[in-house]
Order: sequence, then structure tokens, then C-alpha cells
Amino acid sequence: MQQDAADKRSPAYSAQEAEGDVSRSIHHEYLKTLNLMINAELRLLCCEICQVAILPSTAKTHVKVEHSQREFDAVKFAEAVAEEGIPSDLPNLSGPRSRVKGLAVKDAIACGLCDKVLTNIKGMHNHHSEAHEGFAMPREWRACKAQRLRNGGPGTHQVLWEVDSYVETEDQTEQLIRGIMKDMESVLQVVEAPQDERKVSPWLLTTCWHEHLAGQQADDLMGLVAIPKEDDELMPQLKKHVYAYFEGALALLSTTDELTLQRLNSPDPMKNGISNTPFHRHQEKDTMQKYILPIVALLAMLMRSNPCVPFHFSKTRELQDMTEALSISLEYGQEEATVSSHIHELLIFIWTMKWKQNDQNLIADLTELCLALLTAQKDGSFKEPKDVTGIIAKDEYCMRATFVKEIKDRVTKGVAADEEEACNALEPWFTEKTNSTFSRLRSLQHRASSIAFDTMSLPKLIWTDGIHWTTMLYKGNRIDLKDTCEMFAETEERLVDLWENKVLKGLQIRTDYDFIADDLTNRDVGYSFLTDQRNEVFARRDRLLEAFFKNEKILEEFAAVREGQLVWNRGALIRWLQSYAELHSLLLLCCEMLSGAPGRGTELTAMMYRNTRTRTTRNLVILGKHVTMLCMYSKTSALTGKDKLIPHSLDAVTSDILIQDLALARPFAEVAAHICFPGDSAMKDRYRNQLFVNFRKLFDSDHLSAVMMRYSLPHLNYKLTINSWRHIQTAWKRKFKCSTEELIEEDGKDSVEALQAGHSRSTENRVYGLSMQAMAGAAEDVLPLFLNTSTTWQIKCKTFPGGQFLSYHQARSRDFEKAQQTLDENKRAPAYPAPDGQSRMRSTEDIVRKVVEQLTPMLTSVIQAAVQEAVSADSDAQQHHSDAATSEPQISARAPISDLAAPSGPCKSKLAPIPDLTASSGPPISERAHILNLMPPVTVAATSSRQLHQKSDQAQALQVMRKLLRDESASWKSEQQQEAMRVVLEGKRDAVVVLRTGGGKSMLAIIPSLLEKASATVLVLPLNSLMMDFERRLTSMRVPFQIYDRNRNEGALNIRDNLILVTADKARSERWREALAVLNEKKPVKRMVFDESHIPLIANDYRDSLQDIYDLRSIPMQIICLSGTLTPSCIPDLISSFGLVEDTQVIRQSTNREELIYILEK
Repeated sequence: MQQDAADKRSPAYSAQEAEGDVSRSIHHEYLKTLNLMINAELRLLCCEICQVAILPSTAKTHVKVEHSQREFDAVKFAEAVAEEGIPSDLPNLSGPRSRVKGLAVKDAIACGLCDKVLTNIKGMHNHHSEAHEGFAMPREWRACKAQRLRNGGPGTHQVLWEVDSYVETEDQTEQLIRGIMKDMESVLQVVEAPQDERKVSPWLLTTCWHEHLAGQQADDLMGLVAIPKEDDELMPQLKKHVYAYFEGALALLSTTDELTLQRLNSPDPMKNGISNTPFHRHQEKDTMQKYILPIVALLAMLMRSNPCVPFHFSKTRELQDMTEALSISLEYGQEEATVSSHIHELLIFIWTMKWKQNDQNLIADLTELCLALLTAQKDGSFKEPKDVTGIIAKDEYCMRATFVKEIKDRVTKGVAADEEEACNALEPWFTEKTNSTFSRLRSLQHRASSIAFDTMSLPKLIWTDGIHWTTMLYKGNRIDLKDTCEMFAETEERLVDLWENKVLKGLQIRTDYDFIADDLTNRDVGYSFLTDQRNEVFARRDRLLEAFFKNEKILEEFAAVREGQLVWNRGALIRWLQSYAELHSLLLLCCEMLSGAPGRGTELTAMMYRNTRTRTTRNLVILGKHVTMLCMYSKTSALTGKDKLIPHSLDAVTSDILIQDLALARPFAEVAAHICFPGDSAMKDRYRNQLFVNFRKLFDSDHLSAVMMRYSLPHLNYKLTINSWRHIQTAWKRKFKCSTEELIEEDGKDSVEALQAGHSRSTENRVYGLSMQAMAGAAEDVLPLFLNTSTTWQIKCKTFPGGQFLSYHQARSRDFEKAQQTLDENKRAPAYPAPDGQSRMRSTEDIVRKVVEQLTPMLTSVIQAAVQEAVSADSDAQQHHSDAATSEPQISARAPISDLAAPSGPCKSKLAPIPDLTASSGPPISERAHILNLMPPVTVAATSSRQLHQKSDQAQALQVMRKLLRDESASWKSEQQQEAMRVVLEGKRDAVVVLRTGGGKSMLAIIPSLLEKASATVLVLPLNSLMMDFERRLTSMRVPFQIYDRNRNEGALNIRDNLILVTADKARSERWREALAVLNEKKPVKRMVFDESHIPLIANDYRDSLQDIYDLRSIPMQIICLSGTLTPSCIPDLISSFGLVEDTQVIRQSTNREELIYILEK
């Protein structure tokens, strides 16, 4: 027993213990902490690290000296030695012998004349000479393996002996690693509940499930509620019997009073009153198979729980008896009625009990306990709240069904006089705000729903193309729109091939149309545009059948005439129906992926193309020239009792083939289905009414996903499914709406694309976890916009859009690029022909030549004056500098000469007329450089072109400043301001400019925006007060500018106004960076000027937007930092904070304010 216990204490990663040719080792609990083990055969104490034998008397010295282990408990060591029977001395061993466990095995050589074993040749030579004198020295020695007790010391304990029959094992690294990880699994598998609430999710904080189930194995918890198999020994056929029970309960709905059903469907009558919608069956029969699963798990948990299993709970005697009765009825295969009676008795007992928490049942309510176990996962975590709400909903539905049966039973047995009395007695058990299981579940449902709706999903995709938005990473998989378009093109080729060669069997037959009448208000049973008498082209339904009969080869394939009777080849017809089903699978794929926002698979696969007795609103209609699919969001219909129609315009190829199919192939398919399956009325009904048919059964979501996977994998290297496509297409559809896309912050506004998907925009953000660059959309629920949304997406996918009534021959994707090119050329062509056939278009060179000829006589004097002004600008500046005032001059009342046109663009723009920057006799200064290029060059002596250009720029800048200040005598405030303007206009390096208050810092941002017509300047303001001040001053000076406002027109920046004002907070946002990048593509952003740049140095500890301020440079541009108070010692910190370039120009004026004095009074 002691040996076995020792073996259990051995670590799983001790790989040597698995060897069968050596004696076993013992790992004592205390000795193991000293890295000591015991050889079970010889009772040797061995060091596992050194692999040598240790005397008990020297063990303390060994572990302290050799392994620096300070902790050595002599008492515990002595007890261990005595307990294991370790002798005080080492044995004398000789060989050859088997390997001794715990000792090192060495490479050695053996003497051929005796048992001597040594590890070196020199020693063996000496041994042979002394011990075997007279024998010739061998030329070589036999190699062997050897061991010894110790490496040194007195006596024979260091003598080697040969190890007999030693087989060297292979590398055990992988085996050891696997053993370590296996041990760690058992160590980490059971995790106690964390004490720090910050480490616990809000959902678990409100349920405390993690605390109640702490210390339990996840496999034990999940096994307790696992759905039993059909042949389970304890509970055979449980799922089948539970399904039969609830089917029986739901069958009672037809004979139950409507008021009773309304009360059952009113969870909180005190607050919301009685619901007008009665409790009812699900639309799909198969739905109940899924809804019973939590109840099956609950009953299985009751039957599995007993003191013998790792996790169990206590049960009252009554509950135990009911559970055993159910188990016995299942085990002995009793009648269905008996089993259902036991199930009902047990469920009513559980759901009409006031559960109280105790030490053995921390989660008192057994239904809640089952719910907690159902949400437990293998890694020990719990499902998210959004995944819990569905389980609770199933529990609630089944509880209502159970109470329907209980109400009927009480009336039948005479316990209650009528349903109203029975309902009154049971109402506390199926309403909220009571001490009941139902109320507890509703409370959990409310909390889970609230958390789920308020929690945004993490983005599942990352954009890798931030300009054209064509490529993304979806869950790490690259998805490219180009590859997606190729997938659509291949799908279209396969669709056409199936239609022409498999369905039509190569016959050239079609139904031509240029107009289709459809009465959308007609609710007659059987009506569709195919039966509308105005559409004569669809009158004959036997055209394909007739064509088959007229073709001998096709007729021979499908049928034969025997003794005057037509004998159908059912095998051929079945193959045709299977090809027809494949055609419909591709039509279904195209409707899902090319009709705009994806529809839900369950709605697509159950569509009708004609009105039926039970559904008088068909799903395929004609809106103008759009073949339109009306999706009905059945989930909403089931909850509200109202249809929610969502129109999708089909692409041109899908539209035409679908119409050709319904007009030509569907009648023959009805015939084939009737011949092959004459007794299957459900199949006949499907071919008669369903829009999409899948041979002998309906399509479902799994079929659609399988088709999508098959066609997407070769092109995308990723298997698209309905779910993944909704995420991907949702991202694309929002990006393709306009050029400057960004995430909407007010998700209460619904876009057409979101409505077409069947949900709100906030639901899109919450459920689909869109990327942070998702785009805002308009809240307009207008039918044409739905259709336009579909056609816009189809054009992006390089397929011919719907709404044109093109034949599929004319609308192939392979011809899309050519058609698009032709359309673009037509757009560029003149709208009206030139008179007499002569074109009015002239070449650019002709236009330039004519302009020069006209302007040269007029502007020669102006150009000469401009050159002279540029040459003398420097001396003028020096002359005016000495007289410059310390404050900005007063603005004169002279009226402006010209105004700019009102700006266009989505950004908030403050525009006022700007004064003409030239004399009245010439063009604006900003145009002179262009005019100089058109005119003959004017030579100026002793002036280089570069100097002339720089001086000309500064001269123009000075003139602009004079016009802005309305003071013709104004000059530079200081040499530093003039030098700063030169550096700014040069635009080659960053600059730090420190000018005293009133020193003209603002001009360094304003003037370049007026001079440089082809580029933009950004002015970043760290304070709102600065923003208001600049807005006032710029408006007063009539300088055109725009203020970035993310809430106006989607935050786009216009290309007209060159000066852009933005606060520091907004300049750090992702939306600003996108808007700036989009603008930079259209007009280069040359520089960014940061006013009061010292503020980030003093405010970054309490303003998040001013941390990591270097992020402002999101595109290549010049950075100008302005300040009026920055000290010299702070300049290196500012350069580092803003991430300025190494050769940053520092221009600093003394900030000493002579007019200010400090008076120190005692």
C-alpha cells in the first residue's frame, strides 16, 4: 500500500518511470521538495539533480552546498528516512548488473580479462599493466555503460560497475513536455471564484453563478445536463417522450379559451395589462425540437444527480420519488401516456415550488441551476448574456405550454370549475413579481437582455484598404471585393450553364418581355404576375413540355411510347429535378448575396411566388422594371403578429432567369414531380407555390450556407456562410454609400441598408461588431431607396443591376467592364452636336495660347510692377519694421473689392468675402506666378531665381497681411515674424515659433491659406475659447475657413476653404484622420499649425486628448508649433512631444513684457 501511494505521488512528467527494465523509484512528499528520491530496490537515497547516492548523514550538507537550498527541516527528514527504511550506509555493488534507478549512466570501457570498468583509456592502460602483467596490451577496448554510487570519496562507493543489457532510450523531451502540460491542466482546471469584482463580468456579478459553481470540474457540470442519447441506460428515449409531451400540450391550444391564452402570454399583467396576442404555436414545426432541449436537460439533471457523482444537489423525498417514477417508466418502456403523466407531474412540482437557498443547494431553484450548468463551458467560463437569453426564452415557452395542460387537467378533474378559476389559481406561477421560478427566469432575462443590448461586439473585421474600402480582414481572413466579384462571375456562369444545358436541355427557347403588369394590391389566392391576364407572354404554361416532345432525342430521354401509351422514364425525370434543384440553389445564392443587404436564410427558403390561402402576400413582385423579392421578417411577424416587408431588387441575370424559370421550367417541374412522386401532396404544393424548391424538401439555412461555402472557398480561401456574409456585406454596404465614411454615433437613426437587412442600425452595430470605420446613413424608409440600395451594391459587384428588363444574354458579368466603359465615354461626349459638324472642343494648348494673346497687352505693366515690388520688398520691410506697433493695427472701414462664392461641402463652414489682394489695375497676387509662366521672362540684374521666388513670396505675404489688416502701411511686427513666415511658406521643415502676445502668430496660419490655392492648412486649437476667438476674427477679416464638425454632413472636409479649424480633442479622433486623409487625396494638406503649443506640456496629465500629441501628424505634412510664453528650457520637450523632425527650425522672440512689473509688499 505504501508503494502504491508513493507511485501516485510521482509526477506524471517523470518519463523514466515508464521504463519496464529498471526498478521503480519512490517520491516521498518531503524528500521530493529537496530533489531527493528513493530507489525502491536498494533503498538508496539519491539526488535527482546530481544522480548520485546520498548518505542520510550527508544529505543536509549536499542540498545546501550543491544546490544552495536553505530550507532543510531535520525533523521531517529524519521521519522520512525512518518511514522509508533508508539504511545509514551505502551498499557495495559490483557488476555486471541491471541499471540502478536514480544513478547516472556513463559511457565507459571494460577490461577483457576482468570486471574492471573505467571511463578513460589511460586509466585502463594502467590497470592492464598492473593487474594483467604478461598479457599483450589490447589495441582497442570494449565500450559499455557503467554506474557508480558516488563520484568521489573514500572506499569502494566511487568504483564503477558495468550496466548489463542497457538500452539507451530515445529523446524524451516531447514526452516530458506533454507530461508537464497534462499536470498543469489538472492544476489549472479548477479555479476558485476571484475575489476582485473587477475581474468578473457584469453578468456573473448579477447571477453569482461563478461563486456557486467554483471548485467544480467543468466536465462534471456539463455532463450533468448533457442531452442523453436515445439508448441511454438510465433514461432511454427521454428526448422523444418530452417532445411527445409538449406536442400533446400544444394540441390543447385549439380548445383553450383565448382569454386564457392571452393571460398565459402576459408575463407582467399588473404593469402592461393582458396581452392581445394569445399564446400560440411556432410557425415552423421543427422549432419545438430545439425548444424542448433545456427541459430535457433539466429532467436528465434530476435523474443523474446522486451522492455518487462529483457534483450533485439534495432533493426532497417527494422530488426524489417523482424522479425515480419517471426513470422507471423510461427504463421499462411504459406507455406514452404514463411517461407524459410523470413528466407533467415532475415539471409542475418544480415550477410551483418556492425554492429556498441552503448550504447544499447554493442555487436553490433547480431550473436556474440547470440554466447555469447549460451556460458553463469546457474552459470553466460561462456563456455571454446574449447566448443565455435564447435558453431562457425556451424555458419560458415550455413553462407556458405546461401550464396550459395543467389548466385543462384541473378543469377535467373537477379541481377547478372552469379555465378562469384554474388560471387564477396558477397565475402567480407564470407571471413576474412573484416568488416563482417563472419570475426568476424573467428577471434573469431582463438583465441578460439589458447587458446584451448595451454591450457592443468587438469588430470582427479590420479594413486593410482605407481609401477604396475593397479589402478587409474578417476574423483574420483576407476578403477582397475583387475576389468576391470573381466568385459572382463564376456563379453566374454556372447558373447560365445549368439553365441552358441541364434545364432547357440545349433548346433555344425563352419568353421575351419588355413590360410586366403586376397588381400589388391583388390578394386573390393563386395570383401572381404570371397569372395576370394583361401579361399575355405568360399565358401558355406548356411551352417547354411541347418543345421537349418535339425534340425526338429529348423525348427519348424522358419517355417512351409503348403500345400507344406514354411511359415516363422516372430516373431521367428525377435527374432533371435534381438539376433543377441545383439551379435553384444558385438562384437562392444570388438572391442572398446580390440583392443588397442579405436576407435571413429562414425567410429566403420559405418564399412564395404566388398568393396562397394562408398567405395572401406573395414574395415576388414587379415594381416598375425591378423584379423584386419581398422578404418577410418572420421573427418580427411571430412576435408582433404583423408582416414586415423588406424589398430587394434582383440583379439582371437572376431576374431574367427567375422569370424564364417560372414561365417555362416550373410547369414542367410540376409535371415531373407529379409523375415521380404521385402520392406526395406536400411536394406538389412546394412546386406549385414555393419560389425556391430543393427536390423533395425545402431549402434551409444549412443548404444555403453549404452552397456559399462551395463557391466562395476557391476564390476567397474562406468558406462564407450566411452569418459571415451578413457581417462582411454589412461593412461594405456602409462604406460604399459615400466617399467619406465613418462610424455613426447616434445609432437611433436607421439607414435604408439596415432596414433592408431587417433590423435597426443600432442592432447592426451591436450584433455584427462593425469595424470602427463604419459609416453613417440616412433614416429614410422609402421604397425607391430600397431598390437603389440593391442596384448600387450590384454595380459594386460588377454585375448588371436590376430595373432594366435585360435578358441574361445581354447582362453577363463578363461584359460589365466594357458596358461601363461605353457608358463613361457617353457621359464625356458633348450633349449637343456642334454647328455644321464642327467640334467646339479645342486642345489645351490652343486655349492657353489664346489666353496669353489676350492678356499680354493688358498685363505687361502689372507684371513689371509686381517684379519691382518683389525686388524692393526686403528694403520695404526693414523700413517699416522700426515703426511697427506692438499691437495689431486697427482695421480700416474700407469695403472689400470682391467676394468669394458661397462654399459647398458638408463641413461647417464660415465664409465671408475676402478682399482683393492686388491693385485694381491687375489680377490677384495669387495668380501672378501663373501669368508669369505664360509671359516672356523679365530679367532682373543681380537677383537669382531662388532669391526672387523667396522674396516674391514674402512680398505677397506682406501685401496679404496689409489687406487683411486694412492698413497699407502695415509691416512685419518683428524679424522673427518675417523669418517664421519664410520658413512656413518654404514648407520644408518643422518649426517652433515663439512670439510675444500681439506678435502676429495667427498670420502664420492665415496668410499661407490665402496664398496657396492648391493646398490646405490646418489650425489646431487646444481651447474652445481660442476657437470662438478665431471664428470671430476670421469672420471680421472675411477670410474663408471651415470648422471640422463630425456631426454635420458626416464630418467631411470641403476642398474650397483652405483654412481648416479643429479642436485638439477632435484632431485626435479616428474620424478626423479619415476625413483628413480623404481631403489629402483631393487637395494636399501642406501643414498643421498648433496654436498655444505649450498647453500639451502642462495639461497632458488631465486631458487625454493632449497625451501622445505626436499622433497629430497622421499624413506627411509640415508641423508649426506656436506659443507666446514657451521658455527656452521647454523647447526640447516640446519638440519631443510633438515628434518634430531633427532639423526643426526654432524661431524665438524674447517674451519679456517690459510693461509688466512685480511689486513685493510686506
